[in-house]
Amino acid sequence: MTDKEVLPWVLGMWLVEFGAKSGRYFPYKRRGFPYPSAEAALREAIAIGESESLKGVEFGGLYHLQMQMKFRNDFAELDQVVERLAEIADSRFSTQVAIVANCYAALHARQGDFAAAYEDCERFMAASEAANEPMVERWAHCITKFQVLLADRKPREAAALLSELLPRLDGGARKRTQICILAAAALESLWDQGPRYGDRLKLFMEALRDIAWPMVLLNVPELLAELLGDALERGIEPKLCRSLIRERRLDAPQRRPTAWPWPLKVHVLGGFRLELDGNPLNLGAKPSTKALDILRVLAISKDNTCSLETVQDWLWPDLDGDQARAACEQALHRLRKLLGRTDLIVQREGKLRLASDKVWVDLADWDARLKSVTTANGEAAGLRPEAEALFLAFPGPLFLHERASFWSLAAAEKVRRDLIDLGLRIGQRLETTGNVQEARSIYLRALDLYPDAGPVCKALIRERLSRRDVEGAVDDYARYERALRGAGEAAPAAEIRALVEPYLVRHTR
Repeated sequence: MTDKEVLPWVLGMWLVEFGAKSGRYFPYKRRGFPYPSAEAALREAIAIGESESLKGVEFGGLYHLQMQMKFRNDFAELDQVVERLAEIADSRFSTQVAIVANCYAALHARQGDFAAAYEDCERFMAASEAANEPMVERWAHCITKFQVLLADRKPREAAALLSELLPRLDGGARKRTQICILAAAALESLWDQGPRYGDRLKLFMEALRDIAWPMVLLNVPELLAELLGDALERGIEPKLCRSLIRERRLDAPQRRPTAWPWPLKVHVLGGFRLELDGNPLNLGAKPSTKALDILRVLAISKDNTCSLETVQDWLWPDLDGDQARAACEQALHRLRKLLGRTDLIVQREGKLRLASDKVWVDLADWDARLKSVTTANGEAAGLRPEAEALFLAFPGPLFLHERASFWSLAAAEKVRRDLIDLGLRIGQRLETTGNVQEARSIYLRALDLYPDAGPVCKALIRERLSRRDVEGAVDDYARYERALRGAGEAAPAAEIRALVEPYLVRHTR
C-alpha cells in the first residue's frame, strides 16, 4: 500500500477483496492502518476505479459496499449505488447483468414497487441461466427472489421457491436455505395469527443459533426485527437476538416491544425510574430535579415531543424569557451528561423530543396496548382476551409517591380514567359470564390503585347487593368513605350513598 509503483488495478482489487472479507467475516483494525473500516477500503477502491477508469475495480467495490450497507441496515445511499452499478455494468457479461438486476430487485421491493421487483427477478434469473452459473452462484439470486416474495407478504410462495432447491444443495447453502424456509413459515403464522407461531419462531431461532448466519433476511431487516422482537418477548434465544440486533443495527418494530434492547427506558407508571442499556440508572444522591423534569415532561407529552417554550413555561414559570432559556439549556446539558449520550433527546425547530428509535416509555407502551385490547364501541364485549393480563400488569399511577406538578395532572387523570374504565369493563364481562369472584378481584385491584374510584366502588356495591350481601355492601361503602377522607375529597357521590342508604342505620345498630 505504501509502494508508489503498485499498479492502481492491483491496489484497487486488493482493496475490494480486503473490504469484502473484513466487512463480512474478519473485521480488521490495527493502529496506523490507513483504512479504519472495511467500508473505507471499499470507498477507496471505488475512487481508484472511477479516477483510473477501471470499471471492474469500481464495480466490485460498489457491489460489496451495497452488501455492507444492507448488513448495517443503512439504505440511505442504496439507490445511488445501484444506479452507478447499472451505469458501469458491461452488458457483455451476464454475471454483471444478473448482479445489477439482483440489486434493483432488492431496491424496488423496499420501495414497494413489486411489479418492477418481479421483472428484475426474471432478468437476473435469465442472465444467470445464460451465463451457465453454477448453483452456488444462482443460490444468491434465489435468496433475493425469496426476500422479494416475503416483502410482498407471500411467505408460502417464498418457501416453495426454496424448497424446490433443497435437493440440489448441500453444506452451508443447504442449511441457510432451510433457515430461510423456517423464517417464511414463522412469518406466515405471524401474519395469519396462527396458533403455531410460537413453535415456528422457536424452530427458526434455534436453527439460526446453530448455524450462526448474521446475514439472514439481508434485504428485509424489518421482518427480521419483527421475529427477533417476538423472540425476545417470549424468551427465545435472547442472547442471540440481542447480538443480531446490535450487529445488524436493526430498528425496533413498529409495535415497539418492551423486551427490545432499548438504549434508554423511561418508567413513569408506578414511580419514576430509568434504565440505560438494560441496567437501572443511578440518579445519584442529589439528582438535578429540573433536568429530570425535562425527561418527565417529554415522557408524558404526545409523541414524546414538547416545544421548548412550553418546557420553559412549565418548569421555570418565574423566570423571564432569556433566563428561562438559559436555565433550560443548562438543565438539558445536565440531563444529557447524566444519560451519557447526546442522541437520546433531539432538539430541532424549537422542539424537544425523545429519539423514538432509541427511547422506550412505559406510558406510551401502556396506551398502545390498551388500544390493542379494546374496541371503538366501548362495550365490555369488545375486550380482547389479553385485556385482563394488561390490567393486572399495570405498574401503578403516574409518578407514584412523587409530589404532583400542575403540568402532569392531565396525564395522571387520563391514566386513572383509562385504568378504571378497563377494570369496569373486565369486571362487567366477568359478571355477565357468572365469574363473580373474579369480577370482585378486578374491582378490588382497581381500588388498590385508586382507592377513591367512585365508579368501581359503585360496581362493587351493586355486585354485593345483587347477591343480597348487605353487610358486605355497607363495608365496601365504608371503605370508600375512608378513602375519600384520606384523599381530602368531599362527601361521597349521592348515587353511591343511595345504594346503601336503606341499610346504613340498620347496619350501624
